[in-house]
Amino acid sequence: MSVLQNTQELQCLPSLGVGIIYSPTIEKINFPDGLIDTLEIEPQTLCIRDQNDCLKIPVDVFNSINTLPFNKLVHSIGAPVGGSTLPQEDQLELIAYSAQLFDSPWVTEHLSFNATTEFNTGFFLPPCQTSKGLELAIRNIKYLQEKIQKPIAIETGVNYLKPNNYEMSDGAFVAQLCKETGCGILLDIHNLFANQLNGRESITDFLKEIPLNNVVEMHIAGGTELNSLWMDSHSGPIDKRLLAITREILPDLNNLKAITYEIFDSYIPVVGDNLIISEMENVRELWERRREPYSIKDSEKLPETVHAIQKLNQEYEPIAWEHILGNQVIGKIALDDNSENNDRIEIYQKLIKEFRASMIARIFKLTTRYMMLVLGKKVFAVILNDFWKLNPPEQLSYKEAQNFAKYLKHKNYKLPWLDRLLNYECAILDTLMDETLRVVSFDADPMPMFNALSQGKLPEKIGDLGAYQIEITPENTSIEWRVIH
Repeated sequence: MSVLQNTQELQCLPSLGVGIIYSPTIEKINFPDGLIDTLEIEPQTLCIRDQNDCLKIPVDVFNSINTLPFNKLVHSIGAPVGGSTLPQEDQLELIAYSAQLFDSPWVTEHLSFNATTEFNTGFFLPPCQTSKGLELAIRNIKYLQEKIQKPIAIETGVNYLKPNNYEMSDGAFVAQLCKETGCGILLDIHNLFANQLNGRESITDFLKEIPLNNVVEMHIAGGTELNSLWMDSHSGPIDKRLLAITREILPDLNNLKAITYEIFDSYIPVVGDNLIISEMENVRELWERRREPYSIKDSEKLPETVHAIQKLNQEYEPIAWEHILGNQVIGKIALDDNSENNDRIEIYQKLIKEFRASMIARIFKLTTRYMMLVLGKKVFAVILNDFWKLNPPEQLSYKEAQNFAKYLKHKNYKLPWLDRLLNYECAILDTLMDETLRVVSFDADPMPMFNALSQGKLPEKIGDLGAYQIEITPENTSIEWRVIH
């Protein structure tokens, strides 16, 4: 399909209104009728890989989501277009399958990279915004368009690095991608908000550079401040200044088809259902009043952008850029003492470590809680840091968890219940992957330990000695207890 045809196709997309990123937790919230129109689905978060590293699509889960009474959009996180590597074939098949099943009018993907030619970075990182980096991103978008056969919209990314004088500006880079591919734009207004606060291009300048009619969707979210930088943390309420800025720019987005609220699943129990509903009411108001002119009040204005241009600039080759940045953010190579980006690199390092820790804790809930309670959080952090030095990040949680299990078994820490808990949770993970029934044996009643850890504490009394077994079945890894006499 030609660039002109791609561009024309964007004009014919249906209006999908107000959306929210899907998660099992979101599905349990009792939203008022009519508040939400659309669920945006990240298909990769619902899949696992088997022992042969083949992607497994949980067809029943996908079909269950498809019965929910909302429009569906596919928001991929597995085939970013901002790097030197092309998407894997199984990722393309997953995206195409999801888009067809959910009848997604368009598909969105990230203008970032999360893997070098040698290793995974474990985090979305900004592309090399030079002419050669542009050529690669154009190639990747065209490849995605060809394989998916749906309109593709690229998400405008957050970039914590200071600008480099040899780069194209953020807006100019996106504009050229649209010109050469006819792709749509997923305008992540919170990412632009963070970029402006952190010294990159202002939202106003960005919007002046891009073709506004290519904007088919908007993401909006809450964030937090860390070490004087604004983080795209998806962690709660939308900043009031961001709501005002969004109100002001919406009338210029004539082809906008949806506004989607993002919040990480792990934050929902922390902030509570009522806050999520309240935020969706704010997003609904944005959508309903999107044609109304709005002028920002002085109290809603952002501070004037202070561009933190690097004094030491360099024009990187894309692969070299990915190699240097990737190795720095995972701590594999030391930071350059002369670099003015060190504080920004350290932010990426912190975010990656937090993300990797959450991947492990999500799968090995009992094991990690036990270690933190017995050893203390500081000692557990030392153990994690040692593990990270020896193992590069993985894109998938189960691989990160498997590597951590191998690390713990090799270290052979002498903690009374560590092996018992780890073996049990490894068995659950294995059954999730190969759907094979397993029986895990214990030489003491594990129930007191399980019950206490679920409440974030150690048991007052250890379970009685004896022969106990837990049967782990493939159906949602349900657990059946039986005592062996």
